[in-house]
Amino acid sequence: MYLYTFVALIGFLFAVFYPRAGVYAIVFLTFVFERFFTLVPIFWNRAEYKIYPLDILFVGVIAGTILAGVRHLQNVRFKIVDWLVAIFILASAAYFFVSAYFLHADPSIAFSTFKNYAFYGLFYFVILFLFQSEKDLFQLMKFMLAGAAAITIFIFIGILRGEGLWTAFTPLSTPGTRILAFPHAFYLTMAVLVSLAWIALKKSKTNNFLYILIPVWMVGIVGSLMRHLWISLFVSAIILFWLLPLEKRRALKKIFFRYAFWTAILLAFLAYVSFLFPTSSVSKTFSSAVGVAGKRFASTAQVSSDESLNWRRNVWQSAWTEFKKTPLLGIGYGKKLSVEIGAKYRDFVEVRNIHNSLLTIFIQMGLWSVVLFGAMFWLLAKPAFEKIKRAKDNLEGGQLLLLAVFLTLFANYLIAFLFQTYLETNLLGMFFWIITGALRITYEYTNK
Repeated sequence: MYLYTFVALIGFLFAVFYPRAGVYAIVFLTFVFERFFTLVPIFWNRAEYKIYPLDILFVGVIAGTILAGVRHLQNVRFKIVDWLVAIFILASAAYFFVSAYFLHADPSIAFSTFKNYAFYGLFYFVILFLFQSEKDLFQLMKFMLAGAAAITIFIFIGILRGEGLWTAFTPLSTPGTRILAFPHAFYLTMAVLVSLAWIALKKSKTNNFLYILIPVWMVGIVGSLMRHLWISLFVSAIILFWLLPLEKRRALKKIFFRYAFWTAILLAFLAYVSFLFPTSSVSKTFSSAVGVAGKRFASTAQVSSDESLNWRRNVWQSAWTEFKKTPLLGIGYGKKLSVEIGAKYRDFVEVRNIHNSLLTIFIQMGLWSVVLFGAMFWLLAKPAFEKIKRAKDNLEGGQLLLLAVFLTLFANYLIAFLFQTYLETNLLGMFFWIITGALRITYEYTNK
């Protein structure tokens, strides 16, 4: 405990004096250790305090950002979207107070919801104040890629063990075993999109390294058996392709073709070996992997028979029933829903756990939040998209890369939101605010 306190204090002071480096550290440590950096509480005198290493480091970053902001406030020009984010954060505080003290909600759940929305939402303003140059944002991307490279180790561990580390936190509703934990797989989807854009738009020695890592990362993403990540990555890759200039699209086509070609060769080889030696370990592993992935993919269209999809449908229906009672302002934070599925399943499900972040916000905060988030998303995406489409042939390589990357990552989040509790979990939600802040500031300095 004393060692933990000492390390936490050092990390806090480091973040205060070097807040930008503190953000880099948070990104890298979260990529590698995920919940064991972001959700490890402090134990003191047999009591548990939900103050996490992430929180301690982030408070230091906020303090350092405030000091830097006081000195460089004139460099930040607030726009409407910035005020909308601030309104959301302030509204979250109000909803917590009203829900906990007037709506008889669970105070601990209400506070946790507020913390995930408002406290980690401050990452948006941290990025806005601290990352005001192309160099800073490229450093941010490099730390993301460095963290993703470290995750490669977890893929091989999962393959060798036959089961990935920390996969028990997201049990499967269909037969099979994950070789990579869900958060790690999500981080890799971001890394794959960054890498594809990097290879297409930037000539550097890093490209050869990324060429090798992308297929390894894809093995981890597929092996995580998270169906919504497959969907979001596929759609986001199409969006990235669409954002690029014609010449760069051709480069990306060549990349896709090479990966498709060698993937087909590898699968054909493994299928041939499995046919020749049906009792070998290679045959069993290959047949099992293809069978599990195939069943997982096919189950996406089988709502009535898939336990996970059926659960979501019923929970969303229950949420809608409650929402209709107070549609304008929502039902508040910290509430639970009564869910019944058939004759066997009876449970009370926390609203924040209904596996759809956008729906969760709208159910809790009402119709006005639909307008708020709709305006926020529009004001973030539209200027960046117009900038790319209007001047992408004239933009410098670095500026186009940053705009394309953060706009694609933003779209990737919006798709993934529909299937999991992203904004309600710090190790997933904080990257949304980092990406939105980066998208906002990228468009700002490309206009200068």
